[in-house]
Amino acid sequence: TQELFQASSPLFELFILSKCSFQVALQIAPPCTRERHYEHLGRCCHKCEPGKYMSSKCTTTSDSVCLPCGSDEYLDSWNEEDKCLLHKVCDTGKALVAVDPGNSTTPRRCACTAGYHWSQDCECCRRNTECAPGLGAQHPLQPNKDTVCKPCLAGYFSDAFSSTDKCRPWTNCTFLGKTVEHHGTEKSDVVCSSSLPARKPPNEPHVYLPGLIILLLFASVALVAAIIFGVCYRKKGKALTGIKFYGTSSSPRIIQLVSDKAMVQVSDCRPGPRWEDLLNPGIWDQPGLREPEKASRPVQEQGGAKA
Repeated sequence: TQELFQASSPLFELFILSKCSFQVALQIAPPCTRERHYEHLGRCCHKCEPGKYMSSKCTTTSDSVCLPCGSDEYLDSWNEEDKCLLHKVCDTGKALVAVDPGNSTTPRRCACTAGYHWSQDCECCRRNTECAPGLGAQHPLQPNKDTVCKPCLAGYFSDAFSSTDKCRPWTNCTFLGKTVEHHGTEKSDVVCSSSLPARKPPNEPHVYLPGLIILLLFASVALVAAIIFGVCYRKKGKALTGIKFYGTSSSPRIIQLVSDKAMVQVSDCRPGPRWEDLLNPGIWDQPGLREPEKASRPVQEQGGAKA
């Protein structure tokens, strides 16, 4: 035996050479990291990348076999899993909504719908707290978090239960051209008057009775002048030489129109012709109003006809 392992023997040299080669091979082989590798059958094998699962482990002659996840599945890390994970279901009946649909490498994320927040007590969505009158919701509103209520400051109010409304400012009555009728509180708005205090109208000149009488007299004279003009025009230019009134000047009962050829008497006693009918040529054909066809001489304004 001693002769076989002598330093100069060929067997000793072969033993030393094989030992050194094994040590060099161990130093050159990469280390088996935990993140992307695993040990199996005395060798270091690869894990499956995100989005794939391991259908079979490695052997002494082959590496791991990895397959992709399905349409509603995912794996978000290097793994040795034999199947993928299912995405969460965002149930609208439980006030959940998908904020990120996810894919084969990232999971689907659900959140509570508007007006709800996630509660760790029940692991579910709960309706946001409603602020009472006199309190307002703090803005900006935080999604998926409960409402934060704060008291209304001076000049602001809140008159209803709400999980979103903040305190509102009092109405500015002066800006609207009105006055404050009732002051506001943290729970009620200011009440403005319907309008500003009424102003007294400027003094207007009084219309006295003598002025009214003068106006009526002027109207009567104008009406009589119009009648005279109409009669003269209808009678084809027969000149009028006189007019006689019976009654009062403001309300004549009998009028005599005297021309250079004849005298016409018009009665206003009821029933009789109206004032506007005097302008109608047919009025002279009525009984008692017909003008004499011939007159021997003009009728004077005062008294009867001379013989």
